[in-house]
Amino acid sequence: MGGGERFELPGVRGRMERLELASGLVLYRVDYRAGEDCTLQLDRPTFQQPWIGSIFHIQGRSGMELPDGSRHDVSPERALLVRTDISGTCFHLSSGEQVRHIGVACTLDVLRDHLDGELPATLTPFLGGFGEQVVVRALHPSGRMRQLAASLFAVHAQGLCRGMKMEGAALLFLSEILENYCDSPVTEELPAWEEQAFLEIRDAIVDNPGAPLSIPALADRAGLSESRLNQLFQHREKRSCAEFIRGERLDQAQRLLETGDAPVKVVAAQVGYGHVSNFSRAYRARFGEPPARTLRRALTR
Repeated sequence: MGGGERFELPGVRGRMERLELASGLVLYRVDYRAGEDCTLQLDRPTFQQPWIGSIFHIQGRSGMELPDGSRHDVSPERALLVRTDISGTCFHLSSGEQVRHIGVACTLDVLRDHLDGELPATLTPFLGGFGEQVVVRALHPSGRMRQLAASLFAVHAQGLCRGMKMEGAALLFLSEILENYCDSPVTEELPAWEEQAFLEIRDAIVDNPGAPLSIPALADRAGLSESRLNQLFQHREKRSCAEFIRGERLDQAQRLLETGDAPVKVVAAQVGYGHVSNFSRAYRARFGEPPARTLRRALTR
């Protein structure tokens, strides 16, 4: 990250950046590591008028506790749309957790302007006068959302036109998360046998993502056509079967690199990548940094 403000709190070291953009959006980029179990508390709301914001961890996990006592997990698999008018929101971190966080927020007036003067009915829970509102809605991040979040940490987010690049990426990120939330279809009930087949295939991928996994073989194993298998993954995971496999492989690669026990080439092979260049490109796209940097950070702890 370039610029930003370095902060030191009990148990935490990292860098935080808050950018007020010309479009009326506020962008937060946070990269920190917890040296011990600790809690970070926000002193005040993002705005002093009705607003909406997003919370997404590209890397790492934390537990968000709101002033009303409710708790919500934040992770690469679970993004949040939020509005909290009351101060006192806390993030609970576990020792050793490395968190890379993106947040984009704006007032409802600014959002209304970007949407040609009208807010969709699905955002009704976030509307109303400023005061005691505490609203959280969870959603599964799309592949596009992950790419946009990672791009906000990438090297090309620096330089002479940095502000313009950040502005564009922040607008795209917020629009993607809003469309993900507003356009989510009603969940349909699956036949019991399809539900069981899907869960068996999903668990097999999660248990060993580095194994040779082909869509035709998985579909045959489940007794489904390839197109139906992909429909089930789109329905339940909001991504295709191939995208799910790729995500699980990269998540496992991150865990392996963070141990510092093996070089990048070995980790790439362990998670099913035959070419290190392909692995590095996919890893950077998901996490916003090359695998070598993750490994280097692990080795210097």
